[in-house]
Amino acid sequence: MKRIHSFLKFSVLTIALIAMALTLLACGSGDEGAAEGTEITITIAVINKAGETTEYEVTTTGTTLADALVESGMVEENYDDYGLYFNTVNGETADYSVDQSYWALSKDGEYLMTGASSTKITDGEHYELTYTVYAE
Repeated sequence: MKRIHSFLKFSVLTIALIAMALTLLACGSGDEGAAEGTEITITIAVINKAGETTEYEVTTTGTTLADALVESGMVEENYDDYGLYFNTVNGETADYSVDQSYWALSKDGEYLMTGASSTKITDGEHYELTYTVYAE
């Protein structure tokens, strides 16, 4: 009986380790973005306070959305501990401390859960910067 119990413990542990290894491999195989130095083109739509949309094709050798935004001149290069920080896009300022406005980042209409500095980009993608006022 003791031998069967040990075998079962070993089997469960082995299966758990295999499952964890497969999960880690699957997580690492996602979209890693463009390789450093590879020229890519993305589209960035800027939706201003008036709701007007202007689309820009941006070609960059950078690997993140922050790289593309800075290289294109849409935002100023201003990094803090959390990455690229901007409140002005194409000369229009959103100031949360004044009217609870900010620039929302999205990709194909879906809000990003990452900042511009940690958003990896690949050729042909479409992003939006939308002037947004927080409403409760």
